[in-house]
Amino acid sequence: MKNLKEKVSLVVLALVYIVVSFRYFPGNIAKTGIETLLEIFTVAPMAGGATLLLVSFLQRTSGEKVPWDRSVRLYLTIGLMVEIVFGVYHYLSVG
Repeated sequence: MKNLKEKVSLVVLALVYIVVSFRYFPGNIAKTGIETLLEIFTVAPMAGGATLLLVSFLQRTSGEKVPWDRSVRLYLTIGLMVEIVFGVYHYLSVG
């Protein structure tokens, strides 16, 4: 049962990441999609690099390889933090 709980929480975390990355432009679905994808691709290198450093640090300190689902969970968590900061910045700069 624990394995199912971890899978569900990973999917929920991924959905929250997508919701936070969503950039809405009323009446313009194409621009909404393009800006959302652009936002995800803009944040991906930063979150990926931070995840790579953190996973490397964790592997060196523990001496064990970090499982892939933990690495993805770390990526999504770091990505969420960056997206929230960018979202607030974009929200305040547009108005």
